[in-house]
Amino acid sequence: MLRELPDAVVVVDSVGDVRWGNSTAERLFGRPVHDSIGISGLDFVHPGDLPFVLLALDSVQDKDVGAPIEVRLRTPTGWRLVELIGSPAPWLGEGCVLVSLRDLTDRRRFELAHDEDARFRAVVQNAAAVTMLVAPDGTVTSCSGALSRALGHDPELVEGRPVSDLVDDGDRPALAVALARSGEEPASVSPVTVTVQLRRRGSAESVPFELAIVDLVDDPTVGGYVVSGHDVSERKRLEGELSYLAFHDPLTGLGNRALFQNRLAHALQRSERYQGQLAVLFLDMDSLKDANDRFGHAAGDALLRSMATVLTRCVRRADTSARLGGDEFGVIVGDFERTGEVFALAERILSECRRPMRFGRESVSATVSIGLTFSEPGVTVDELMSNADRAMYAAKSRGKDRYERFERWMLATTPV
Repeated sequence: MLRELPDAVVVVDSVGDVRWGNSTAERLFGRPVHDSIGISGLDFVHPGDLPFVLLALDSVQDKDVGAPIEVRLRTPTGWRLVELIGSPAPWLGEGCVLVSLRDLTDRRRFELAHDEDARFRAVVQNAAAVTMLVAPDGTVTSCSGALSRALGHDPELVEGRPVSDLVDDGDRPALAVALARSGEEPASVSPVTVTVQLRRRGSAESVPFELAIVDLVDDPTVGGYVVSGHDVSERKRLEGELSYLAFHDPLTGLGNRALFQNRLAHALQRSERYQGQLAVLFLDMDSLKDANDRFGHAAGDALLRSMATVLTRCVRRADTSARLGGDEFGVIVGDFERTGEVFALAERILSECRRPMRFGRESVSATVSIGLTFSEPGVTVDELMSNADRAMYAAKSRGKDRYERFERWMLATTPV
């Protein structure tokens, strides 16, 4: 009976190798069964549909009968669309699966030629975007094939379960809020969007997806939320790179002036709130121009990078160091008990910078001049930076390679 069924029937083992096939399978694939025993049935599957088949082969062992899936198979006459249904067949061997294949090619061509709804369903099922229909209680009632292609989930195991099961724990509240907001907006309004991490099946890895939610609960033909989404991993990566470049100096890897001012504003607010003290150091390299003139800009860049290395080595992780522009650097120091700790930091930086750098047979001293100031009630970010800058120029005028603390008389001087 199996041999003469009008549907193709094959038996495959746990890795997809053919163990047996009936006469219809021979006609479909254009080769005798005895020539196919031991070859991989997966070799006949279209590469775009292979994830579906592998997923079905893996999950069917936990079912009485697998869910029907549509896949493209290679035949002597070209690709054919077949409906594939499998069921475990342990009596034929451990891990064996009995697979029924019904050729849908001609019927589907007729449907798509005469039925716009069928054409639309085919487009949705094969589109790159993940599409799900979610019931008002949050249960997935149907989902497109992209969910399997992108995240490896078996649609049959997803349907009937809460959509939140697909989402990382930390993002579930955001999804719930987005669904609620969607219910408050008319369907004619733009979809509510939310970016969440969706879990990849069988892995601790999750993937950022931007989901668009439209409330069609009151539409009698839908009766739920239409949730569509796409992978935004690349966009997130680019956003991260742009954010980094916006606040960091590409040559030294330190923060830039924008980051420094932002951190200083927050640190000043925190010190005032908790009645703490804050220190700001301005550093200017003493010999960068000399190095550029004698050895070229590559040597100057090397000195700038060495300055960044010194600051990274000397400054605590909780504090902030930045390149403010040119040969100027800044440091924000907080949470210290005695002003002597800040003076000691300045001394360490000066000591490290006195070590000469060699360029061929010659060497260049990378000394710096440092100005430092401490916060006081009512002082602003601009005033702190200006005061540290004036103290730094005082150190320059007194011989360089030293630090000076800001004093009131410096307000009468004009940095040059």
